[in-house]
Amino acid sequence: MFLELPDLKPRNPYFSLALDEAVALHFGKGPRQGPPVRAIVRFWTNPYSIILGRTCNVEKNLVPEYIERFQVSQKKEIWSARPLLCRRASGGGTVLHGPGNLNYTITLSLEHFPDLFSLRKSYQVFLGCIIRGLKAQGVEARQLGLSDLVIDSEGVARKVSGNAQFRKAGMISHHGTLLTRSDLIPFISRYLAHPPEEPDYRKGRTHESFLGSLPDHFDLSSFYNYLVSEISELVNRKSDGLVPQGDRKAIYARARALVRERYGCPEWIMQGKMQGTAQGIRRTAMKSP
Repeated sequence: MFLELPDLKPRNPYFSLALDEAVALHFGKGPRQGPPVRAIVRFWTNPYSIILGRTCNVEKNLVPEYIERFQVSQKKEIWSARPLLCRRASGGGTVLHGPGNLNYTITLSLEHFPDLFSLRKSYQVFLGCIIRGLKAQGVEARQLGLSDLVIDSEGVARKVSGNAQFRKAGMISHHGTLLTRSDLIPFISRYLAHPPEEPDYRKGRTHESFLGSLPDHFDLSSFYNYLVSEISELVNRKSDGLVPQGDRKAIYARARALVRERYGCPEWIMQGKMQGTAQGIRRTAMKSP
């Protein structure tokens, strides 16, 4: 099967990140009954949130003033009003989500597509789908480095998309961002320090001079439909429609458990690891404001 999970409703950022892992675990190798799933495409957004890569160091990636004000909160009045600091399961650098940033996730079965286990090959394949989807709207993008997409503006390559991956339960999960509005870029400089590691083509440029956004005529619906068509061709199967309600409920339940166990825990967010017993960690997260 090839399923879709479009969900542009801003959610708790911890839950949004946990959903990618929950999808992979639910449809990957495990006790789930039903026909095997080859691919799932997810579209999603986050409120303002700072997303650390799996191994990113907090002190090296964030401005000190933000670290001093860090807090964990599951309360909507908190996470909808100010950026939360989060950590995802995939590698790569630190990014800022928020209005003007679109997230997409492509999850594929490695059992059906073992050639995509190669990191470089998988990036070429997935980013090729994104590039063709943008080109269909007249946007000429190209891959630079392992996982970036750039557009050329006045002879300068500006990054419009960052991508990362993880592999769990026999599934490969590829997620990426698309900057759709330039007014998000100043917020990036407010919270994120200059990255400790950068691709060669950045050449020390500031966030403002390095990042770019898609043109105003970019149409989300057209891009989504084109991406679904691209993945359909990749997996050699037409879309079977939305993830069934029963599967969706199970995925959401697993995501909520992952938030309690890891994504919403200070030890994971600040250090990328678990400390103490799972019960103690849950208490810490629940007591945080």
